[in-house]
Amino acid sequence: MNGNPFVMLAAFAADWPRLSRLLDPEARSALSGLLAELRAAGTGDADRAVRAVRTVLQALPDDEAARLRRHGYGGRFTGTASPAALYQGWSAADLCLLVVDGNPMVGPVLGPVRDRLLSAPALPWTGAGAADPRLIVLSAPDGGRRLPAFQFEAGTMPWAVVLEVNTVLRAGADPWGAADWWLSAHTWWNGTPPAGLLGRGRDDELLAAARALAGTEDPDGPDGGW
Repeated sequence: MNGNPFVMLAAFAADWPRLSRLLDPEARSALSGLLAELRAAGTGDADRAVRAVRTVLQALPDDEAARLRRHGYGGRFTGTASPAALYQGWSAADLCLLVVDGNPMVGPVLGPVRDRLLSAPALPWTGAGAADPRLIVLSAPDGGRRLPAFQFEAGTMPWAVVLEVNTVLRAGADPWGAADWWLSAHTWWNGTPPAGLLGRGRDDELLAAARALAGTEDPDGPDGGW
């Protein structure tokens, strides 16, 4: 690791499950505010990146902060910093998603899944309470929120079966898992994603498959033929 503060923020993201437990609520709140400002500024603001790094280092126990300083950051930075710099496949943008949005879809494994799901057609989120809480809402790296478009029958009218399935899949708690189920190819339907069956008279199959996945099959309900 080098003196680039964006690399240090990326390293924090890679170790965030452990580091976050070492920060008090005040430090986490301050960090969240700085990262939100950093992202709003286009993530290329090295000064804000340095302030975010210092906020974490000053809030950590002395031995932990000393270890991080030895391995990457001495508290001073001069020169050009690339916000796209990575640490073992992690980026500073990943830390923004973790801290500001509570978005777990980060890093070299889950980040590509996030990008694939966000690449699907979507409608913009227009504010709290603007959509049915049973709908899937995904957070983008820029902080924007969007609703995958497959959920809507026409305009902003959601499919009834989508709301039912999302409830079964607990989309409110795990929107990414629910979105991945809807948008990924399934062997049950010869490689067709569940979203591709909407409007084709296959609602019972979709609901039965979701219940099977969630372990809530209705023994008296239809088997859907799968």
